[in-house]
Amino acid sequence: MSQEPRLLSLSEQAQMFRDGEFTAVELVQSHLDEINRLNPKLHSFITVDEGDAIQQARAIDGARVNNLNIGPLAGIAIGVKDSIPTKNLRTTNNSRLLEAWVPDEDASVLSRLRKAGAIIIGKTNLNEFGWSRPSEADMHPPPWNPWNTERMSVGSSSGSGAASAARMSAATIGTDGGGSARLPAGAHNLYGIKPTHGLVSRLGMDHNGHSEISPLCRTALDTALMLGCMAGYEPDDDMSWPGKIPDYANNLDIDITGWRIGVPRHFIDSAPNESEVTDAFDNFLDTLHMLGCKLVDIELQGMAEARAANFLVLNSEAYQRHQKSLRESWYDYGPITRVYLLQGAFLSAGDMLNASEVGRAFRNYFSSLIVDQKLKAIALPTSPFATAERSRRPSEHSRGINACYTAPFNIAGHPSISIPAGFGEAGIPVGVMLTGELHDDLSLLQIAHTYDKATDWSSLAPLI
Repeated sequence: MSQEPRLLSLSEQAQMFRDGEFTAVELVQSHLDEINRLNPKLHSFITVDEGDAIQQARAIDGARVNNLNIGPLAGIAIGVKDSIPTKNLRTTNNSRLLEAWVPDEDASVLSRLRKAGAIIIGKTNLNEFGWSRPSEADMHPPPWNPWNTERMSVGSSSGSGAASAARMSAATIGTDGGGSARLPAGAHNLYGIKPTHGLVSRLGMDHNGHSEISPLCRTALDTALMLGCMAGYEPDDDMSWPGKIPDYANNLDIDITGWRIGVPRHFIDSAPNESEVTDAFDNFLDTLHMLGCKLVDIELQGMAEARAANFLVLNSEAYQRHQKSLRESWYDYGPITRVYLLQGAFLSAGDMLNASEVGRAFRNYFSSLIVDQKLKAIALPTSPFATAERSRRPSEHSRGINACYTAPFNIAGHPSISIPAGFGEAGIPVGVMLTGELHDDLSLLQIAHTYDKATDWSSLAPLI
């Protein structure tokens, strides 16, 4: 082979496999070799399923040779956040409570990915249960950012972000309850979409109400391909959306001239943004303007209240699900997780009701803003920070301030995508974010794809 398969984008790998340029075994082995080389340094994966991944690859090779239906993701190596139940593969949530748990069934999203031909190569690292900040007290140490290995990977889907960026898998799956997929996407030069609430079913998962399953990919096309394979109605999931799913990947090339993009300058200027973030954001807007978009100054209200309400709901739901095991297995939880869970113990039903009302009001307000201003999307930075953390000690990065742009759209349910937009002084990538109307995920992907073709960020890889 003329090029290492892992260096190609997911969509390139999929096409070259269909064309017979690579076998599925070659695709998978290329990523396994990189995991073996880098994981001791980055801690991106908790569990690697080498034997079964090769076995799956051989089966897919056989299906292609016999001209059987192999699916759009045939042969593609996918890393999965270790909070998503995976059949016959240890799923720990990075917690000693689940150290030996091997689920009997896949979460529905993984069943869909396997049907599309994807190969689950392993389980990626996360903060314990995806709630707390990174801690050396976790069962497995937190991952480091491959763009600068002296800096942490951010967000609870940090292992997924690091694995995709370091080419240890063609793409990864994370979850996003307040920015936990978009933040690592931004900090790893990746595309990461939090879909409209209900678009991707969470059937089979024990997850908070506002947490969505998100792909983290190198290109906008890869993201569209993954989302199309993940989305779909599940009748046993009362949150699942029954509408028709567009063919995202085959409807990206569109003229976005005249599309109106809202820019809430006053809100952005009031956030504690690092200069690298504002510079990257301004360059992003300049590119959208060059591509024909019309930038519209808007007022955006209620963000701080929606963020607070989102985390209040997350805290309360987490405590309700774990209060019994917390009493019975106190010391099996990490110390930071214990503190996080206990915060939820002091929240009342009235607090939850009020938080839900705040979320509902913000959802209605945001949708009205988009419709009234005839906007395709609203543009914001993904995070105020571009430097990432050097240590595991608490900082602004880990106190929720880094989620000031992302968390409001979890409780609102609107689709939101992080897009690569440059690098900070520490070599850490900077992300920008587009958020659109409910069930209009396609427009976000179309803008992201047009931007992706006009820039070279997605072609860059960390030198590690």
